[in-house]
Amino acid sequence: MGRINFTSLTTRLILLGMAFIILGAVGRAFLLGNYLRKSVTELASAQLLTMSEYVAKNIDHNIVERRQMLERMAARLPPALLHDREQLGKWLGERYDINPVFSRGMVVLDASGAMLASYPAMAKLANKSFSDRDYFQQALKGEFAIGRPVIGRISNAPVLPMAIPLRDGAGNVCAVLAGVSALNSPDFLDSLYTTRVGVTGGLVLVSPRDRLFVGASDANLALTPTPEEGRHPQHDRAMKGFRGVGIDNRFGTEELAAIASVPSSGWFVVARLPTSELFLPLNRLRQFILNNTMIIAPIFLIVMIYVLRRVMRPLKSAAYHADRMTRGELPFEPLPVVHNDEVGHLTAAFNRVLSKLIESRSELEHLALHDTLTGLPNRQLLADRMELALARLQRNQGRIAVLFVDLDGFKQVNDVLGHGAGDAALRAVAERLSKSMRGEDTLARMGGDEFVILISDLGDNAEDVAKLVANKCLKVFQQPFIIHDTPYQLGASIGIAIGTGASSVDKLLIAADQAMYRAKDAGCGRYFWA
Repeated sequence: MGRINFTSLTTRLILLGMAFIILGAVGRAFLLGNYLRKSVTELASAQLLTMSEYVAKNIDHNIVERRQMLERMAARLPPALLHDREQLGKWLGERYDINPVFSRGMVVLDASGAMLASYPAMAKLANKSFSDRDYFQQALKGEFAIGRPVIGRISNAPVLPMAIPLRDGAGNVCAVLAGVSALNSPDFLDSLYTTRVGVTGGLVLVSPRDRLFVGASDANLALTPTPEEGRHPQHDRAMKGFRGVGIDNRFGTEELAAIASVPSSGWFVVARLPTSELFLPLNRLRQFILNNTMIIAPIFLIVMIYVLRRVMRPLKSAAYHADRMTRGELPFEPLPVVHNDEVGHLTAAFNRVLSKLIESRSELEHLALHDTLTGLPNRQLLADRMELALARLQRNQGRIAVLFVDLDGFKQVNDVLGHGAGDAALRAVAERLSKSMRGEDTLARMGGDEFVILISDLGDNAEDVAKLVANKCLKVFQQPFIIHDTPYQLGASIGIAIGTGASSVDKLLIAADQAMYRAKDAGCGRYFWA
């Protein structure tokens, strides 16, 4: 086996390729992973925040709905019924049957906390006192109250009581109207219990006032105390008023969590997802890249050794012929090699060829697309720009305007002063018209003394813009043109056509041209609409 020649371009390309394969794989595995981690985090954060805000809004709506019902009932309850338990129970039943938002029923309590009436009837609680309940005590103070979520005395299921004071004719609180809803009832917080985020993530509803988890996708969290301060930093921030998205460590598990407020109750909703689930696809992608690199690298080495040795020989010959071709000695034959580095030699030779080709092509393209006299775009370039403008309209809506401008009195310049003067007049007209237009519009010479102005990307004000440009164009002809030191008055007739995404180039130009002739027949120095 021969000694490795490190001065050979083939050897260096093989080594460089191997380095790219290995470093590229490692770079993709880590840099791409970090980049995607940020993107995935931003996307998941937006989704979690949207979810938490939606659930919070839904819960807030349900609470407000129940509060409004209690307020309406309190305002309409006849005070005399407080002394007639049987009729009071019937009155509650009628309202409950119309709108049974309190799934566990409603109850009226007197000022001592004893039950006056309930619906559905709660016989087991008839002799119970509710004076120790927080919602009862708060309602006695004259305020609407949302009680602490508790396990119901009858249902043995999590419930939420709400209460509102009842006032006598003098405005004093004489009783309390309360409603009780099961937390997992279909029209209340059921979505909180059934919604999952990923496999192990979910929703949590927290009451900062009660330092209590009201409910959660994880049933084990419902009605359990919130963690002590210091154990869960992001939870501590939420309890102090933070709302938004962040990543934190919850009891050893890193989570992405979004927090949204429930204004009517002072609660907040947390939508959480463990980052182990969030970034699982990225970790798999990283491992996939590294594993495949172990397979690809040896195959790449073998292929590079075989292919490059065969490819470099004809490349050397091609570079030689390309060099002679640039010097004009032989068609497609280069001058002698001046560098030992194959790529440097080949690049230098083809750069010269490319330089000549670009220069020639640029000149040909400019001549093909521009008017040689005025330097303005010609008919072909105008048609290309109109096609592009119409294509944009098909995607984005909107309109374009085409102004066909024909000079008045130009023939006399040619007849009196000669064609050289006519050329000078055309250049002067092109210069004045160019200065009266926006930079993004197109002024083209169609031939002879005809010009076209294309105004693209217009909205509903297309007619106003076209009218403004037409008046500016007519205004430039108010001052005489100095042609061969002689002032000469020229004018213009303009035809205007408005196009949409359904228009075609030819139809727009024909319409504008016909409108121009109507303007010229009407007396010149004016514009007509197509």
